[in-house]
Formats: sequence, C-alpha cells, structure tokens
Amino acid sequence: MSSFLMSEAAALVRTVQAITAFILALVFGVVSLRAAEPEPRIVSLKGFEAVEVKSQGFTLPRPMKIHVYAKGGGLRRLVHARPEEPLFAYGWILNATTREVVWQMDGANTKRDWDYRVADQYLDLPAGSYETYFANHGFGQSLLLAQWTRNIDRRSLASEQAERPRGFLAAFGADRTSLLRHWKEQVGNYGLELYLPSGNPAEVATFEAPLRWKNILVSLAATTDEGQWSQAFHVRKPVTLHVYAEGEGSGRRMHDYGWILDARTRARVWEMSMDKAQFAGGARKNRRQVEMVTLPPGDYEAAFVTDDSHSPADWNAAPPCDPGMYGLTLSAPSEADLAAISLTKPLDWTALAELVRVGNGQDRSAAFTFGAARDVRIYAIAEGSGDGMADEAWIEDAAGKRVWTMAYDHTRHAGGATKNRLADEVVHLAKGTYTLRFRTDDSHAYGHWNSDPPWDPEHYGITVYAGR
Repeated sequence: MSSFLMSEAAALVRTVQAITAFILALVFGVVSLRAAEPEPRIVSLKGFEAVEVKSQGFTLPRPMKIHVYAKGGGLRRLVHARPEEPLFAYGWILNATTREVVWQMDGANTKRDWDYRVADQYLDLPAGSYETYFANHGFGQSLLLAQWTRNIDRRSLASEQAERPRGFLAAFGADRTSLLRHWKEQVGNYGLELYLPSGNPAEVATFEAPLRWKNILVSLAATTDEGQWSQAFHVRKPVTLHVYAEGEGSGRRMHDYGWILDARTRARVWEMSMDKAQFAGGARKNRRQVEMVTLPPGDYEAAFVTDDSHSPADWNAAPPCDPGMYGLTLSAPSEADLAAISLTKPLDWTALAELVRVGNGQDRSAAFTFGAARDVRIYAIAEGSGDGMADEAWIEDAAGKRVWTMAYDHTRHAGGATKNRLADEVVHLAKGTYTLRFRTDDSHAYGHWNSDPPWDPEHYGITVYAGR
C-alpha cells in the first residue's frame, strides 16, 4: 500500500521536475533530473473501512529522529484549534514500557487540509520500545456553530448503508445516513505512517502491540460488549501483584470494571472504582487503575465485566490510549512470587437448597436442615433500587424469625439493568431447620425482563451452598 507522504511528495517532485526540465530545456537543452531519495517507512497504519483501531510496535536501538505523517479528522472550529479539540480520527504513540503517551494528534499540532486534519512532525525519541496507534471511532461535520457527530459501528454498516437520508437534517447532509456516506468518502485517506529520516531502517525492529511484559499471571482481555471473564488462582505464600485495569466509568459508577475476590469468603479484596481509577485518555469515561496489591495465602478469583456498549467490539467514543490492554491484567514482578501462584479451576460449591429461575408474582420456599453449626455461602440475585428490594430474599429459622435478609445496602450490581442486584456472602448458621424464601413482584423477573437481565439469569432467586 503506497504511503501518504511518498504519494504527495512524488506528485510535487513530478511537477517541479516537469517545470524545471522545461525551463532548462529552453536554455541548455534537455537535462535529466534525479529526485531525492524518499525517507524509508517503518510503520504504516491504513485501511479503516472495516477496522476501528490499528497498531504497530517498534523498537529504537538508540535515540533517533522519527518523522510522523498522519491524516485524520475532527470538527471544524470558528476559533483557533485547541489541544483538547476532539478528533474522531487520529493517531498517537505510546511508550511500550511505561504505557504512557509520548505523542498524540490533537487540535493544536495538526493543520486543516480541507476535510482532514494533518500532522506532519519530526520527533526525537530515546532508545526503547514504542507502540503506534490510529483510531477512527466516529465521524462528524459542523456548520458555523452547529455540529453533528455519530458513532461508526462497523458491525452494522451493511444494514445502515441501505438506508436513505431522511428528516430535517438531511437537507444539510447532517442526518446519520448522510454522515455515513461522507465518512465512506473520506475513511480511505485516514491513517498514520512513520519514517526514518536518517539511519538504517533494518535496525528498527517491529512487534505486535501491545508489548507483553514478563510474569503475567492473569490476562482478562475484555473484547466484547456484555461480556464476563474470570480466572481462579491459588496463592501458597504472601505475594505482591501488579494490577493493570482499564475500563469505563462515569459519575460515581464503573460500567466496565474488574475485581479480585477471596474465593472462600466471597469478599472482594481489590476492585476497580471511580475513586481510584484515573483518566485513561480518549473519551473522559475511559478509566485506568494501576497499583500493587499484596495477597495472603488462599484461593482467589479475578473477574472483569463489560456493559452493553463502548468496548473493543465498538468504541462509541474515543478509545483509551492503551486499547489493547482493555480489561484486567495481573502480573508478579518477583520471580519468587510468580512461583508461589498457580492457576486453578473455580471452587466447587455443593448446593444445600435453591430457589432459582423465579418468575413474576411468585412466593417460593425450600427447607433445609443442619445437624451441626456451619458456614454457608448465600448467592442471591434480585431486583432492587435505593428505595429497597422489589424482589425479596431471606432465610428464616424454625420459629419463623429471619436470620438473613437480602438488603440493598449489602448488594452489588448484578449486571444488565442497574436494578439487578447481587448478594454473595458467607454467613454462620447454628444447627437446626431453616426455610429459604424468595418473593417477586409483578415485573422484571426470570423470563419476563422489562429491562436488561442480570449476567447470571439462570440463578435469579437464591441459593445456599455448603461453606468451604
């Protein structure tokens, strides 16, 4: 695939050659000109019709000068472009070791070229490994103070292309169908290339991004919407883990996030949260949490979940600056710690009583008996909000007294709609006979969801397991 810079330079050289040859031919006769050698290309990211993000890693053996040429797109502004001006097609360079951005296209370091924004810069980079990225998540147009943007979801392009422009905005070419048509006219010109002005390009090794660091224990790559990933592991001695998590969050709530829980007590020993997660580049909702966590000996489960939008399957806004690491990654910086950790299967739990797949308007119960006091795990999924639980779950003893109740303040989001709530805890019960109870209201239960269902719909209800 021909490069942007070479094609534009070649056109200019041919024009200059023709004019100069004509002049010299008039004065001195025909003179042969030799064009200057083009800069060798070391990275090329082009072709975004079907792919939203492309990347390529490269390693510099010593400090070197790099020539960046990129063509992207962004909304037009009546005032001078600002660094924070949003671009919907742009590139950047990441330090592969620190995972920090060393250069990025923005409104200040690019120039307007008709419908495009063009970056043409020389960078002095230290020796080391880098990753080049280019992303095109959407498209937009503007007219005076009006702006129109839309997401470009490659998964639905075939069906959308059959639609016709309609509505008031179609008169301005700003409806969704017209914006898609304009995008198709321009997307073939988006991309980024790196050139080596001096030095031997054979010295610059390339690799597939992202660069994987050593001693990775768990890698939960979140690749789709509405996904769930988990991995159990056993720790034989106290260890310190490096946690690298990238997800989505807004307000006070994480939407795509991960956690680590003690597999036996069901307590979360680490969790991604808006309080600790930092801005991860791109859209403001992209969040990243990096920290060291010390775990005592025991059994653990690492997990990561995504909601119904904004993931590597389709970024509905600008992706994070480290899109290849979206999800949860655990690594052990110490070789001794790595040797003390082994991947396992999730613990087996024996069900003592269960009321699951509970539909609307039901009031169900199940009895169970203990011959001796014991710990039990309670796993319940029900509907609730800040006002309380709409669907109720509880355990009562032989006298009818409640010994455990599912309370909203002690639940977590169960995936899907916000009102889907999860209780997963271990409690101690004395010997005796107990009754498991679950009661639903007239809406949003198994088989009759009036909003998005929970991640684990088959266990909608309550289950009691023998403790481990």
